[in-house]
Amino acid sequence: MNNFQILQQLSQQSIEQVGAATGLQISDLQAFADGQKELAIADLERLCLYFSHCLDQLGSANQANLSKHPIHIRLTTDYLLNLGISLSDWISLQWALEGNWAGEKLAVGFFTADQTLVKVVENSADFTKAFAGYLILALEGEFTPYIDEIHDNVHYDWRILRYRSQADFEDITNELANTPLKEIEA
Repeated sequence: MNNFQILQQLSQQSIEQVGAATGLQISDLQAFADGQKELAIADLERLCLYFSHCLDQLGSANQANLSKHPIHIRLTTDYLLNLGISLSDWISLQWALEGNWAGEKLAVGFFTADQTLVKVVENSADFTKAFAGYLILALEGEFTPYIDEIHDNVHYDWRILRYRSQADFEDITNELANTPLKEIEA
């Protein structure tokens, strides 16, 4: 499982465009996207640089007057490989997506067992505080709940959200990460 096809969709790039821009064979890219082939580290880095550039352009087109440009926008191989989202990935995704959302935020929501939203992480400082700058997407192929070690090891289900308010959000976890989960509704 990887996030290649998700990054293609987010950056609005066909597999042919990705192949032409990175010099990678389309057949290799398709096999990688299907989970049938591993790529060399150098090839993964090329893909990350290419998708970083595409997301930077997407954000720049939509946020020219709205937000300060993040310096050195960069996706990591961990996000490409669906292992985790680093702070750099988080900033890159915010930059690319929030400009199209008219004031809505990219956020992570913490939910109790009855699917009640109890906490929202919506800025870089809170992301760093909650996850030490790294949200684990899948551990040994499985979705991992958030354990709040500071507050009696309470377990929360978490989701990546398109966030408007506590009562108005959309679960976009499956759109941003290859972790097929039941969607949580507001």
